[in-house]
Amino acid sequence: MNKIIVTLTLHLIISSPIVAQGLLDGYMKGKGNTDVALSASLESGSKFFIKNGTTNISRTISSINLFAAHGITENLDVVASLPYISNDGKESGLQDASLFLRLQLIEAMIKGVKVRFMLGGGYQLPVTEYKTENSFAIGQQGESKEIRGIVQLEKGSFFLMLKGGYSFRNNPNTDALPLVAKVGIAKEKYYVDLFVDYLGANGGGNYLPKEERGPFQELGVSFLRIGGNFYKPFTPRIGGVIGTAYTIDGRNIGQTLRISLGAVVKF
Repeated sequence: MNKIIVTLTLHLIISSPIVAQGLLDGYMKGKGNTDVALSASLESGSKFFIKNGTTNISRTISSINLFAAHGITENLDVVASLPYISNDGKESGLQDASLFLRLQLIEAMIKGVKVRFMLGGGYQLPVTEYKTENSFAIGQQGESKEIRGIVQLEKGSFFLMLKGGYSFRNNPNTDALPLVAKVGIAKEKYYVDLFVDYLGANGGGNYLPKEERGPFQELGVSFLRIGGNFYKPFTPRIGGVIGTAYTIDGRNIGQTLRISLGAVVKF
């Protein structure tokens, strides 16, 4: 069964590039198959991770995300997403579009375990002139080139996925190291996963203390999140997904809980 992805967008109180952590999973679409998903997320918290510890800053961020994935061949997919974000209702708009290619290089059986190895590459860029220099900004107006390596192990309906890569961001944004580990069960009647999601900024400024604060576009965003997703098909072509994620540590990011709901259509 092909896993259905509904992208759970990543948010920051001031400016957050969508790092495309969830755009590429370990399942290929298959030639000619297309998934289109529309999801809505609500993220809220009263704490904000700074350079050392947390401070009391509350935010409620809502988003709508359009996602599509298409199998060009059996071993090559194209994946795209476009989010609309509202930060406390003060700033809102379309944020950063993402376009990726995913190529499966290896699929082999080793002692009863299916092993897949994939490479992904993509590009992100802002699609509107949203503001960046205020505490309700929805992004950092940054362009980035993304590379990913994906290893997936499957035994029956159980799977383990490991993903890593690098985000090469244009100045003044800060490069970052994204890592994801995910375990789950993928069956015809349902799909469920649990994940750990890490992003480590390569330097960058800090929101607090104030003496270290520069332009918001230069802030380095790091986080450690845990969460999960559940997908249920209602018909052979239509299904629904619910997901949640909690930010347990980070820098220049809110300590938030996110809930997401989505609908998926397969063509």
